[in-house]
Amino acid sequence: MSRPIGRRLFLAGLAGGAGVIAFSVTGSIPSWDRTRWRLTVDGLVDQPLSLGIDDLLAARQQRVKADFHCVSGWSVSGVSWLGVSVPTLLERAGVRPAARALRFESADGAYVDYLDMTTALQPDVIVALRLADAPLSPERGAPARLVVPFYYGYKGVKWLRRITAVDSAHTGYWEARGYDADARIRH
Repeated sequence: MSRPIGRRLFLAGLAGGAGVIAFSVTGSIPSWDRTRWRLTVDGLVDQPLSLGIDDLLAARQQRVKADFHCVSGWSVSGVSWLGVSVPTLLERAGVRPAARALRFESADGAYVDYLDMTTALQPDVIVALRLADAPLSPERGAPARLVVPFYYGYKGVKWLRRITAVDSAHTGYWEARGYDADARIRH
């Protein structure tokens, strides 16, 4: 059973834990330049997208408020994320029927994960740009990270730079290291 913790402790722990996770994935937290950073949506789509941070901020923003659960046993109630829904991005790109999954790629070049299309099309799956009404910090995945509120946190790819529609899901970074591919939170 998860132990609830306070919001301040969560934010401090998220920052510290993010640093440890970032080091374990890449050795450092990727830096980004606001004028050059792009989120690419490609693969099995009719209209590939290349969106800057301002493009994403100009899109309809969706707030997702959900409990955050770490597989190590701690949780935080009511974390508020703001961003663009993945279904909106896929609709804009014109995802093809042959696409059965999405591949999410981090700017570190190592951290990738997959969602089956049914999961990815859930309305509260978002590319988050803000946490608690503040821009994401580098430790929390700036400039953009995946949020899947009904999955454990390891599925939330940080430093997101590419979403690729693919014909099938493969093994993600954490699953290759022993984490369950089915990251659903079961109460």
